[in-house]
Amino acid sequence: MFVGKLMANPYQGIPNLAAKQTKAPSAPAPSAPAHYDRVEIGAGPRSIQAMENTSYTWAAPDSRLQKELLPPSEQPSYTQEDALMNQYMKQFRIEGYFDGETFVNTSSEPVRLVVKDEVSQEELEAFRQELAEKGLGDEIDWQGVRSDFVQMGANFGNIERFSQKVDYLASRYAVLKDRIQQQYTGSQQEAELQTLEQIYAKTKNELADSYAKNIGGLYESLGQAGAAEDMHSSALALVDQKADAYTAHIAQNGLDAGITGPDQEWLKQDDGYMAAQLRQSASALLAEQNTQSESGQAVYDGNDLAFAGVFAKKLAKQLEDPAWNVNQSDEALGRELASQYKALKADAGKAGVSEKLTNMLTGAFPPFMDRLMDSLDASIEGNRQWAAEKPWISGMIRTSAIDRQSVYQAFYGAL
Repeated sequence: MFVGKLMANPYQGIPNLAAKQTKAPSAPAPSAPAHYDRVEIGAGPRSIQAMENTSYTWAAPDSRLQKELLPPSEQPSYTQEDALMNQYMKQFRIEGYFDGETFVNTSSEPVRLVVKDEVSQEELEAFRQELAEKGLGDEIDWQGVRSDFVQMGANFGNIERFSQKVDYLASRYAVLKDRIQQQYTGSQQEAELQTLEQIYAKTKNELADSYAKNIGGLYESLGQAGAAEDMHSSALALVDQKADAYTAHIAQNGLDAGITGPDQEWLKQDDGYMAAQLRQSASALLAEQNTQSESGQAVYDGNDLAFAGVFAKKLAKQLEDPAWNVNQSDEALGRELASQYKALKADAGKAGVSEKLTNMLTGAFPPFMDRLMDSLDASIEGNRQWAAEKPWISGMIRTSAIDRQSVYQAFYGAL
């Protein structure tokens, strides 16, 4: 790989630069040996060795390494082919449990590592025929359900898919509940429903807790007291509301899974596939339920929570890594923040979020401005330290703190 090339010293024979800066007597520059170039570090000469050209072999990029690894709750679809592959891979799943920090393998079969991309079409087709003949069995794969509910937390990395996570959890719950009620009776039905409720409650709380901590926590830090608690209760209510809506949809319309022949009957036993079909068939219902909240049950509806999450991510990114060039005027900063504030109100109006949420977001904006200017002042403090070490650079970088009065005057003037 070609890294670079060192040129012959352009200052050879010119009075030593370091000597000029320290007002020391000039000394002629010595001749540099072959493959070396002169550099000046501090007050004395140093040498670095030039690298010879090196060879390389071009390797085509591996598409498998470029795929975004999303948990089931964030994947855009779950098709019949996805279901087939999922059931195929379950054959090689490691069965067991953790005893403290030790994993106890309860599987009687030896562990076998299988990579999805290396499974041939012939193997998959043979497995499909086997499923068509034998089905998946009546027993619910609770380990698979728990596995599919991993990484259900909401954070700044996946907040754009928050609504998708809610629908995923709610639809899986509705499908499993319907299956248990249709398939079991008596004490066995009661036991299976209890297992479902335990898994559902745990996963629902993980989603609400993480949203309240990450999204609500940011707004709390921007002076919006009670935001985390309101968002936590609203997220819990939203999941329950969606689960009830899906359950009602199944009761009224049944489950149309697009199964066209007896060789596809096994898909009815794949609750992940059935839930995906439910989400698709109830898409109109989703849009309606996303902008409704039962009176007294939730402070914010699904539309509010989705909008608040995405906006919180934007604010957090600005605070962590401000992109503003501090060498521009403070008045320009004020006008830029005014544009952002106006865009917030316009976007909230287009998205149809509630007045309560709009008031909370606009109330958080002045504290956000102060925090942003704190971040900018921190970078300017770094400039001051640099200028103290290298006085000659002080005229080239900003060393004065942000004039907040000028910023706010420009901000409110622009509004």
